[in-house]
Amino acid sequence: MAAPVLTPAAHGGACGDAWNALIHDPERIARATPAEVLPLFQGMMKGGCKACPSAQTRVCQNLEKPLSYLGHDIVAPWMTMPWEFKAHDVLAGGVTDNSVRFEDVQRVMAACGANATDRGHDAVSLADLVETLVALTATFEYAAPDTVEPAFDGLADGMGSPVEVIRRGRREHDARAAAFRSDPAAMRRNAEAVIESLPHEARIHDELANRDFTWCNHVPHLFTRLLTRISLSDSELDALLANCERVADERAHPGVTPRDVDTALMRLAIAGLYAD
Repeated sequence: MAAPVLTPAAHGGACGDAWNALIHDPERIARATPAEVLPLFQGMMKGGCKACPSAQTRVCQNLEKPLSYLGHDIVAPWMTMPWEFKAHDVLAGGVTDNSVRFEDVQRVMAACGANATDRGHDAVSLADLVETLVALTATFEYAAPDTVEPAFDGLADGMGSPVEVIRRGRREHDARAAAFRSDPAAMRRNAEAVIESLPHEARIHDELANRDFTWCNHVPHLFTRLLTRISLSDSELDALLANCERVADERAHPGVTPRDVDTALMRLAIAGLYAD
């Protein structure tokens, strides 16, 4: 009997049997259509939080979410063009750490906007964002962070009750999601991106499933979108994932959360800005 296909969050069934079956079937991938794929993808994403161990879910929902919602407040005034739904989320997570200077995040945002514009896009997509972050990166090697943006600590200390921040953040999240779903062009681009990413899904899901850290189920699609733009060797991918795990370890997280990944990618890109 064949060994079961492992999935990132719970090392067994977390992403859903239907999604796992699809991403490990090259013939189905070759003829995949949005009508078949999107319901499976959306179901897998919606079930992500339920798949993680309870300790990891508590960290993500109670500690990480308020900071990520604060991140949306920080980056909003800096936006000079639209950012699509998930790209906005990753950017917001990436700014929420005192190891990244706000002015450097703005330089990264400008590079993302230039990449999107060069591709003829009227908004920064998730693929535009992660491609830019990795293209700016000089090395995936982890470096212990320094405190370089004390202003972030002040904002975090003054953001008020986490419960209220979460309530407001969820309302704003739902509004952004509704706006995204009501935009036919954005939905078409997202469907095309999901289909284009399918050949990379099995590699990422299987790699994350077999690591020592538990990885959030909302993370794999970020890396599969990246691989549609930039080719990474196994050693490069391992180094990138290990960097994200070191960020989670810094924070004493029981697993890797989306904000851990966002922080790791933003640090790497900013370090690349200063590389010789």
